Amino acid sequence: MDNKNNVQSVERAVDLLFCFSMDEYELSISDFVDKTKLNRTTVFRILQTLKVKGIIIQNEQTGLYRLGYEFIRMAQIVNENLDIRQDALPYLKKLSKETKETVSLNIIRAKRRICIEKVDGTEDIRQFVELGYPYYLVKGASGKVLLAFNSKEYAEEALKEWESVHGTIINREEFYQELESIRENKVAISDSDRVFGAYSVSAPIIGPDEKPIAGISISGLSIRLTEEKKAVYKKLIRDTAIEISNYFNK
Repeated sequence: MDNKNNVQSVERAVDLLFCFSMDEYELSISDFVDKTKLNRTTVFRILQTLKVKGIIIQNEQTGLYRLGYEFIRMAQIVNENLDIRQDALPYLKKLSKETKETVSLNIIRAKRRICIEKVDGTEDIRQFVELGYPYYLVKGASGKVLLAFNSKEYAEEALKEWESVHGTIINREEFYQELESIRENKVAISDSDRVFGAYSVSAPIIGPDEKPIAGISISGLSIRLTEEKKAVYKKLIRDTAIEISNYFNK
């Protein structure tokens, strides 16, 4: 995607909002500075603007910031208009019941993978997937299965962004070979890639224009993923993705 038309102040404001997570729902100015590498004055000015608009609120006693109530209203609008989330849910429930693992539905937003629906498995002993959290696309099968069907330029931007944050370089030849394999097989598998000790098996949901509109994933503990299960889950996830795709394309 082309960055030349991006508005820097808006991009920075979004970066600040992406700093929040289920574990870190209250942040200080220092937290924002550490996470975004923006200077303190810039962070303060953006936070003040977001406060005025009700996007974030500040605890006057502690000085910490959290997401504002305006997000509740916007979340309701999103939920009521995400037909794919509602229509795919029965398929997710069926697959989770069959595998006893967590099944999630993911989309791309602003070079991130967002989980918009999930059904937790009965075998889980910890959470690997958070609803609404912006995960990087370049790590884990759930992100790569979406990234594989985008342009190489888009993938390169996602790679560079991850590398700039984490300070490590991803082998381009191996990475693009993996994406090519995902495109050919319409399935992605990862093991201890995004989260150590966790696996994911993912497949794309294809829309009427032959482009992916979402991805569906089975996730769980690596210790449970035998070679036999891996083969079974690859077939199950592909078949389920095809079923959902056919539902939207009929």
